[in-house]
Amino acid sequence: MWRMKKGTGTLSFNSVLLLGINSIIGSGIFLLPSTLFKAAGWASLVAIGLAGLATLMIAMNYAVMASKIDTDGGAWVYTSQAFGLHAGFQIGWLSWFLGVITISTEIVAFLTTLGGFWPQVHQRWVYATLALGLLGGILLLNYFGPSTMKVIDNLASATKIGLILLFLIAGSLFLGRQGLAVITPISQLGQHDFSQAFTTAFYMFTGFSFLPVAAQQIRHAEKVLPKALLVVMLVVTLLYLLTQWLTILLLGAAISAEKLPVAAALMQVLGVAGRGLMLAGMLVSTLGVAIAVSFDTPVGLASLATEKKLLPREFGRQNRFGAPVVALSATIGLAAILVLSGSYLFLVNLIILSAFVQYLATVFALLKLQHDPTLPAGIQLWGGRTLPILSLVLLAYLVCQFNWVTYVIGLGFVGLGELVYWLDQRRR
Repeated sequence: MWRMKKGTGTLSFNSVLLLGINSIIGSGIFLLPSTLFKAAGWASLVAIGLAGLATLMIAMNYAVMASKIDTDGGAWVYTSQAFGLHAGFQIGWLSWFLGVITISTEIVAFLTTLGGFWPQVHQRWVYATLALGLLGGILLLNYFGPSTMKVIDNLASATKIGLILLFLIAGSLFLGRQGLAVITPISQLGQHDFSQAFTTAFYMFTGFSFLPVAAQQIRHAEKVLPKALLVVMLVVTLLYLLTQWLTILLLGAAISAEKLPVAAALMQVLGVAGRGLMLAGMLVSTLGVAIAVSFDTPVGLASLATEKKLLPREFGRQNRFGAPVVALSATIGLAAILVLSGSYLFLVNLIILSAFVQYLATVFALLKLQHDPTLPAGIQLWGGRTLPILSLVLLAYLVCQFNWVTYVIGLGFVGLGELVYWLDQRRR
């Protein structure tokens, strides 16, 4: 049962669907099919389906919190409300870290894709030079040209969706003509590490949290948001499943060796021109996402200093163009370190761990604030606390699936945040 104060926003149901689908789909759909297949074989399809279902369950917790607290900020605002500013700061700090890792991951995805055109990219000095050059360009773009962000974001979004539709339509038509002749026998395919596939599949859904947070912008949110979440997750999961299925069928056993599996699969259908088109589109999409995220991430860090007074005021300093230069420099500097020190899959794991911590904080906040009389009733879920508790059990399991290096980096960043927070509070 859903009960929520009436929304007065401007986003219609169709707008919410497009927003949700675009927020979730990223570079993973183009680069991860081979990784998922190597981990679980044909069962990677099950891993994707279950990851979509589990993400929907977690998203419902966000929807409830968004209906009760309409302040922008998402997980860190919910945590502050439930457990105080100190706990909220750490989630806000991790939110910034998540944004930085996302920028780094998309830059690595861009360079991996560029390697499909120019193999010399994989030479260490070429890779480092290009990575630093791209990040330097993003820094300058943020410094001088924030008004271009919407155009870049729209271009990247349209390219990404267009590529997916091209692949699905062309691949389906090709298989329809060829029949079963192109299918490699199942016995030749895949290994079995379903837990790894399930955890990795979660990366492809991590953008979902933006949609519930935007509840106050949604017209008639009490009716639209629950339906929109369900439809968005079904559509995105279906797109991922179809992409994974077609890629496996088109590449067969060769999928395990492909760094650019979807581009390689499209080459089976449209030849070298198809591969080139896919790679070119992926370059536009991944770089566009990196640029778009680079505008939002420093602003979030700066707001912790200027609006919430939880960081030294220097982080909120702006130049004459309105760019938060200190927060921007910190964002791009840390992104450069991550790009030069980790692979795509390594960065994906960091994103997943950072996201899981925010999910946990949101669910704990919901359990504490679900019946708070000082807040609006908001959305009420069937089963009361059943959904949050199931979400906690799932997340507790998933948080235990990483290697020790990922934990060390995550804890190290939390420790750095504690140090910065303590020094600033002491100075105040």
